Amino acid sequence: MTFEIWIAFVFAASANILAPGPAIVLAIRNGLSLGMGKTIYSTLGNVVAIGCVGLAVTLGLGAIITTEPKILSVLRVLGGSYLLWLAYQNWQRGMISLDHLSLDDEDATDTMGDAGADTDSIHRSSVSSRQSQRSAPYLFRQSLLVGLTNPKMIIFLLALFPLFLNAEVATTPQLLLMTGTFMGLSFLSLSAFAYTAVKLSRLIRKPATVTFINKFIALIFFGFGSSLIYFGMTTI
Repeated sequence: MTFEIWIAFVFAASANILAPGPAIVLAIRNGLSLGMGKTIYSTLGNVVAIGCVGLAVTLGLGAIITTEPKILSVLRVLGGSYLLWLAYQNWQRGMISLDHLSLDDEDATDTMGDAGADTDSIHRSSVSSRQSQRSAPYLFRQSLLVGLTNPKMIIFLLALFPLFLNAEVATTPQLLLMTGTFMGLSFLSLSAFAYTAVKLSRLIRKPATVTFINKFIALIFFGFGSSLIYFGMTTI
C-alpha cells in the first residue's frame, strides 16, 4: 500500500468514525458521568472490538457473510437488543450522575468543622458505591459488546477495505495496516468526544439538566436499537 492510498484511506475512515453512532454516544455519556480516567477503558473496549472485526474481515468474514447473509441480520438484532437495554438503563436509573464532580469540588475545599464531617463521609460513601458499579472491566466489556454487535462497522470495513487493496502485493499486511489505522483513528475520535464531554460536564450542575441528558441519551440508544432490530428482522 502506497502512502497516497493510505492517506486516502485515513480520510475515508475518519468520515465514518466521526459519523454519530452508539460508540460516540457511549463515550459522551461516560465522559459526562465518570470523567476521563475511567472513560478511557470504554474507549479501549471499542478499539479492541474494531481490531476483532478487522481481523475477522482479514480471515474471511466477508466470504462467510456473503454465503450466509442471515448472520449479519442476527448481529443486527443482537446489537439492537443490547442498545435497547442501555436505553432502559439510562431512562430508569439515570446513568449520568456527575458524582465525580462533587468529589472533585469537595477535595478542593477544607472541611467546615466536625458537624459537617459525618455528612461528607456519608456522601463520599454513597458516591464510591455508585462509581464502583462503573468499574474499568465493566466499562471495557460494555463498549466491547457494543462494538462487536455493531453491523455498521462490519459493513463499513467489508465495503471499505477492498477499495484500497493493491491486488499485486500481499493483501494480509494491507488489511492489518488498515485495521490498525482504523483502531488508532477511533481511539483519537472517542477520546476527543469524551474529553469534550468532561469539560462540558463542569457546566452542568442542575439536577433537571442531568435528568434531561439521561432521557435524551436513552432516546438515542432506543432509536439506534429499534432501527437495528427492524432491519435485522426484515432480512432474516
